Amino acid sequence: MSVSETTLRALKDLGLTDYETSSYLVLVEGGQMSASEVSTKSRVPYSRIYDVLGRLEEKGFIQVMRGRPTLYTAKAPTEVVRLVRLAWEDKIERSSKTVVDELQPRFERESHASPKDVWVMHGRAAVLAKAIEMVNSARDEIKLSIPSFDLEENDAVSVAGRVLQTKAERVYVLTSHVTGSARKLIPKNFEVRTRDRVFGAGLVVDGRQTLIMLAGPEEEREFLGVYSSHAVFAAMAGAYFDSLYSDSQSIRRV
Repeated sequence: MSVSETTLRALKDLGLTDYETSSYLVLVEGGQMSASEVSTKSRVPYSRIYDVLGRLEEKGFIQVMRGRPTLYTAKAPTEVVRLVRLAWEDKIERSSKTVVDELQPRFERESHASPKDVWVMHGRAAVLAKAIEMVNSARDEIKLSIPSFDLEENDAVSVAGRVLQTKAERVYVLTSHVTGSARKLIPKNFEVRTRDRVFGAGLVVDGRQTLIMLAGPEEEREFLGVYSSHAVFAAMAGAYFDSLYSDSQSIRRV
């Protein structure tokens, strides 16, 4: 059976050897055959044909009718691909669980800071995407410092707006200005305070994740984010936030 090189490579990608590929293609084209017929048409040595057909059966590519003689039939390519996909997904799921179950606790027990604990991000989209991801993952506590808690500002819509939807139990916001529209939407579990000037923006989530967000001069529009997943950085950022927060004024709720 003549097929394209692309299909031959694809069959090998699906886990078939050269002999298995040749035998499967012969059965696809010729229908039900005996082992000797498959050997003759595929040019797989007869001494190897039973091993080859046995492996094709194990991999789910053919069906076997045992008798005298035993007959072999190719399964439909659509069924074969579906079975291979299911087998791979199951294998990946089991392997992933094994890796995570054994290695994640070791990773989390690591007590010293290392280069992988800090990432630097460039560009507003990347920085805001990380901030939103952190807010979405929050469960216990969010500490957010932001120059203006304003739902009409593009940057604030992404961060402040998402913070208002958080499921975290406690939220502390430090800002220099809260707009009327935002003030009306502040939930009861939020504590918002203001001070004269708040430089840049910072986010601490669940005492584990920290993000410092900085914007360059207006004419340059350069955005920089420094993210850390290390508890030491979160503790330092949280302590700095607390020191500013304690010296700020609580806002009046609408």
